[in-house]
Amino acid sequence: MPGMVGRSLSAGLLLAAAVSACGLMEGRRERHEADAIGRRLVATGFRAVPADTAAKQAHLERMPKLLFSSVVQHGQRRWVLADPDLCRCLYVGDEAAYRRYTALEISQEEASSTRAARRDDRNAGTADAGPDSIGPFQGDVGPAD
Repeated sequence: MPGMVGRSLSAGLLLAAAVSACGLMEGRRERHEADAIGRRLVATGFRAVPADTAAKQAHLERMPKLLFSSVVQHGQRRWVLADPDLCRCLYVGDEAAYRRYTALEISQEEASSTRAARRDDRNAGTADAGPDSIGPFQGDVGPAD
């Protein structure tokens, strides 16, 4: 019985370690994503407003994380995005900054899609070989009758 308890304990510890590692990897990926978003926001004209008071920190925690919202201040629309985890700030931009950011995101999506299409085209080209390439299997590869 003592050996069985030890094995169960070891299995439980291994499972806990695996679950913990998954959580760490997820957290690392979220931080990387938030960092990349922050760099793009600043590059397109947003400014990072630090949550430098307890009230700002508490409010930042209640806001939708890494999602755009708009607010009209003094007759002008401002776009905001909360990052309570990495920079602990609120990114603030005007309409022009928001348009630049969305244009950047769209161009990056298009570039990624174009790269994927090129990769598919390359792969399709390598798969389209002549009938001699399959040697004695030529009779087996034709249409099913």
